[in-house]
Amino acid sequence: MAKKHKRLREHELLILNDLLSQDAEDEITEMLDTIAAPSDILAEVEDTVFLQEALALLTPQQQKVITATVLEERTEQEVAEHLGISQQVVNRLKGRALKRLRKHFVLDEPTAK
Repeated sequence: MAKKHKRLREHELLILNDLLSQDAEDEITEMLDTIAAPSDILAEVEDTVFLQEALALLTPQQQKVITATVLEERTEQEVAEHLGISQQVVNRLKGRALKRLRKHFVLDEPTAK
């Protein structure tokens, strides 16, 4: 989730950095310069609440694994060493946690029209 969010922000910045105009005095105006607020605080709060709700569905051990591997982008081996368990156990915990989250947040079948 964090990687996807980060890539989306980078993509948005690339779009917003497009050149709008260049004055005779070589002053460049980009789309990003025309936006008043640098960050959307409401969206950040919503993201935080969503993450808290999602993590609440998991066991404490699964929460630690998902937080470390997905949100902090640490390797399974690093997490295993930190938690004092094997990499295979970290992998299994991560798989079960992701399966639980998918089951809760994603519809199994698309709605028919």
